[in-house]
Amino acid sequence: MGTRRPRRWHDRGAARVAGASTTPAGHRPDEHEVTMSEAYGFADDALERYARMVRRSLGVPTALVTLVEDDRQVFPGAIGLPSPYQQSRQTPLSHSFCQYVVKDEQPLVVTDARLDDRLADNLAIPDLGVVAYAGWPIVDHTGRTVGSLCAIDSQPHEWRADELDALADIAAACSTELSERGQREAAQNALRVSEELGERSRVLLAIGDRLAASHTLAEIAAGIDEVTRLELGCSHTGLWLRTAELEGRSSRTDAGETIRAVSYSGQDRAGMDDHQTVETAGRSPLGDCLAEARARYLVDRGDLRRRYPDLADDGTPAGSARAYLPLEHTGDAYGALALSWPVPRRFTLAERRTLAALASATAQAVKTALLLQDRVHVAETLQRAMLTDLPSVPGLELDARYRPAAERDQVGGDWYDAVHLPTGETSLVIGDVGGHDIGAAASMGQLRSTLRTLDWAEARTPAETIRRLDYATADLGTRSVASVLFVRAAPSGDGWSLTWTSAGHPPAVLVSPEGCATLLGGTDGNDLLVGIAPETRRRDHRLDVEPGSTLVLYTDGLVERRGEPLTTGFDRLCGAARRHHGRELSSFLDALIGELVSDEHEDDVAVLAVRFAG
Repeated sequence: MGTRRPRRWHDRGAARVAGASTTPAGHRPDEHEVTMSEAYGFADDALERYARMVRRSLGVPTALVTLVEDDRQVFPGAIGLPSPYQQSRQTPLSHSFCQYVVKDEQPLVVTDARLDDRLADNLAIPDLGVVAYAGWPIVDHTGRTVGSLCAIDSQPHEWRADELDALADIAAACSTELSERGQREAAQNALRVSEELGERSRVLLAIGDRLAASHTLAEIAAGIDEVTRLELGCSHTGLWLRTAELEGRSSRTDAGETIRAVSYSGQDRAGMDDHQTVETAGRSPLGDCLAEARARYLVDRGDLRRRYPDLADDGTPAGSARAYLPLEHTGDAYGALALSWPVPRRFTLAERRTLAALASATAQAVKTALLLQDRVHVAETLQRAMLTDLPSVPGLELDARYRPAAERDQVGGDWYDAVHLPTGETSLVIGDVGGHDIGAAASMGQLRSTLRTLDWAEARTPAETIRRLDYATADLGTRSVASVLFVRAAPSGDGWSLTWTSAGHPPAVLVSPEGCATLLGGTDGNDLLVGIAPETRRRDHRLDVEPGSTLVLYTDGLVERRGEPLTTGFDRLCGAARRHHGRELSSFLDALIGELVSDEHEDDVAVLAVRFAG
């Protein structure tokens, strides 16, 4: 390969883009492009694994990962083909059902190919023994359908819905394998080519760095705006998603479908109105990009007017060039990236491929952010559903707060509870199940419900109740470890009497009416955590409190800080309680949270406070 002069984005000559691709009919690869079969060989261990997964999951004799080229199909993953095809790993298209999956860009499912008008004369039936066929599209890193992941039976086969669902899932994983491999190989090849690809490499590196550190749609949009301005010279950027995606709806219809601007810079909305939500019906470059899942490139504003004469003038400079890039997932465009430049430009092949790679990386990041958003929403909904409303108790004022960790993809097992018992006593509970996932939240719900039931049904002391909880969780197979502070408050003369037990939990803080803040029982009143040894001895502690006092129960996220002793956190909490003790209870809690919980706190925080009436 000869050395070429370096090119920049303002050059107009076509620059090579390295990477593997298929060569569909009529396509002439450039001098650096290779076919999928050349890239992967005729047998590939990783793709063979997907064929094995299909055969095991669907119970079929033959499974293939097929890549379709303009005059043949190759099988880098193949299990169960007859000789000599298992060895040669290829056939002409006269033996191909998979070519129709690629051509139609959709699954092909046939119970008996001998009865199908399009397939009955296909030589795959007599030569390969193909009677029943289920093929799912697999796509490369550009989003183009390059082949099929298929299951084959030598006899008629009524494909069940669960079999097709499994095939679709494995095909999606196979597509991810191809996509990731294509992206890796493109990056590796870019390092070996001449300086003409330096610009593209830098763009991909920059966007990759930004997207790797981005977890929300706003962060992704800000990263794209910065990178495209610095590396590509864009004047405006916009990230648009279908409203159905943003609202978490699994299905959509084209009729009345809208697309919403997650973020855009400047005023370049390509003829759209001044709203952030627009309908996709009617011709526009953005709507066409979504409807056809195909990029749209406009040389300047005059080009926009020629192609879309009904669009209103958006007031951008006459020289503005634009690119509208679909954001795709499994072949469906769920959003678009809109870019514009201040001067006219004719997009070269290399530039278009750079933009396609940018869109592919953005699409993956956006889809991950949407999935994370859904996951966080489900987890937080689960956890908050388990945090019950506080009861109304004569003589007691109750309030609580819950703050999730700054890392929004985590959800913890922190909880609080308060139960007003028929005896007139009130149980106050704060607890923390180990772990930061939905499993921890589920275990928290089990412990909380079990403890509530035991507390209501049995007239036992807090220590006896926690000991019963420990045995119950062991007998029921709840494999979780938790810290629990259980306080029972009972009217006593003119004041209140507290009885409590602690299973490895931070001590509550008692604030007197004068503002003296102390740790309830000090730091030596702890027994063993719940979930370790049910037979362990547990102790009750008792204390009378005067009217006007405030008791604060909390989880460790309120006091723990990386690299400092826990006693420092206790002192900080007591100091804050002294400073804010004169406030109303709700304001008191807000002040504690505001002072002690930073925007970057690493753990969930639950706080339950009770003020004893005077």
